[in-house]
Amino acid sequence: MTLHSFIVNSFAEHFGQGNPAGVVLHRDELPETAIQLIAFDINKSETAFVRPNAGGTGYDIRWFSPIKEVPLCGHATLAASKVLYEMKNFRFITFYYRGGSIRVTHRPDHSFVMDFPLDLPLPIEAREEFCAFFPETRIEACVLGQKTGKVILCIGDEVDIENVQPDFAAMRRYKGIGDRGIGITKRDTEYDFVSRYFNPWYGVDEDPVTGSVHTVLAHYWGRRLGTDKLRAHQASHRPGDIELQIEGEIVHMAGKAKIVLGGTIEL
Repeated sequence: MTLHSFIVNSFAEHFGQGNPAGVVLHRDELPETAIQLIAFDINKSETAFVRPNAGGTGYDIRWFSPIKEVPLCGHATLAASKVLYEMKNFRFITFYYRGGSIRVTHRPDHSFVMDFPLDLPLPIEAREEFCAFFPETRIEACVLGQKTGKVILCIGDEVDIENVQPDFAAMRRYKGIGDRGIGITKRDTEYDFVSRYFNPWYGVDEDPVTGSVHTVLAHYWGRRLGTDKLRAHQASHRPGDIELQIEGEIVHMAGKAKIVLGGTIEL
């Protein structure tokens, strides 16, 4: 069996920027062990496995990190959208996953708008372990995404977010609230907010640009700043930009992508 595969930089237009995701297209059911091994070999923070759905109304999608399946992934969905657009030249497309569906719209500026469920942040106490993960970083507030289980730490304005050095070894030893991923965020002068995101529990120390965590960040900052439109920047070593618009229980998440590599996998 021959599978078409791609590497795509999401939330960026250039080489060396954004979050690189794998995309694998297939029509037949693939063994679970084969899917996970392919994701391990592609070795990106997530790889999207995409195939036409049985009803002919869109595509089924699943996301895998190098070590396990993840319930939702924004940047790999954007990567899959870019690949399918170059093949199908669509205006609208729908992806179906275990938690529901994601509608994607292609815009004239060649960005893609993805509709994700908004995640409501629940205020919680910043645990002692969280402070230990980010030494010498002042934490002002802590919230937990009720759907994603991701923890967001709002840090002080005086903190240089790009130079924060997390203790990944301490993270890996920890089990509890926060082991589905932890983000840090703060206000910014150029953007509405900036962030970084870490998930060594899923084999990804730092994820360059993360769609799923912005389902929490959009609600947090939208409520805090009193707006339903936000410009976000993820300040990783491969930075990227995300446009966010809140509409009811949905967050419209927009960004661009660049295909950097295409090939085949032989099973």
